[in-house]
Amino acid sequence: MSFKDIIDTETEQEENINEFKDIFSECLVDLDKPSKPLDTLVYIGEDERGKKCSVVTRGEYFCIVASAKTKKSFCKSLIMASYIGGDTNKYSKEITGNRKKEGYIIDLDTEQGEYYAKKTFRRVEEMVGKRYPKYIPIATRKKSVSERLGLLEWLIYKSEYAGNIDMIFIDGVADLVYNTNDIEEGAKLAEKMLKWTSEGISIGLIIHKAGNNDKARGHLGTAITIKAESIIFMDRITDDQGKITEKNTVKVRCGYVRGRDFEDFYLTVNKSGLPFTHTDPDDNIFKDDYEAIKDIPTATLDQAFGSKDNNEVSF
Repeated sequence: MSFKDIIDTETEQEENINEFKDIFSECLVDLDKPSKPLDTLVYIGEDERGKKCSVVTRGEYFCIVASAKTKKSFCKSLIMASYIGGDTNKYSKEITGNRKKEGYIIDLDTEQGEYYAKKTFRRVEEMVGKRYPKYIPIATRKKSVSERLGLLEWLIYKSEYAGNIDMIFIDGVADLVYNTNDIEEGAKLAEKMLKWTSEGISIGLIIHKAGNNDKARGHLGTAITIKAESIIFMDRITDDQGKITEKNTVKVRCGYVRGRDFEDFYLTVNKSGLPFTHTDPDDNIFKDDYEAIKDIPTATLDQAFGSKDNNEVSF
């Protein structure tokens, strides 16, 4: 090794040492500094004590894991609408928002064409009762994996929304990798989720189950779910033989959460195509689906108490 090579190597090592000094300073935890309180964005379900469960918090990501056609996108819409507020409490007492500021909410769909994507996005404002101006719907079906990832990076760090995003929902996280069974791709995407959420954003992900078990599909599913704050499962209603008994209702259950587990509840889609939740699987009729109740007839005083000429009371 020449003298120049030795000098270059020593310089490189010194630069690396300085770099890791900076990383160490950035990552060192000051135990004497007061911690910021947990900022819950959405409560989902109740625990065994009847207390609301903190499932969606700022600076973390969560996953909805379910088979195809189990109303995952309906649940996503309800979570986002609940965070915005408005009239959404008509649709759910089990999913409730806790919005404290006017941050942006980005709803990114990777799979659907324009017609179905718009139909999904419009559900949010229909449940809220009006359009929330900071709700940003984005459909990326025609874009490549690298373009979708680049778009998310731009939204979080460079766009007009940067620094003021409360929530991002990605419906179709598998479309952010080229191969869901590539270990390295899965690990890198999980790293990005941790990086992006560190900007004070809550990220929701939808990912498919692998077969009939609770495992998310592929190495991507393993890498993503293992570092998530919470996992929400959605199951079809079936009999003992596995036959679907109720097509319009699914069970929502807690897979994993860092706080307290929530009790099972149910999600149904009403006649207007909007989701609502309930705790009794058989009580799945939305109240607005009932016909208006006709005026209840009332008795006159004479009918109730007898004729004024009759001294006897009729009871």
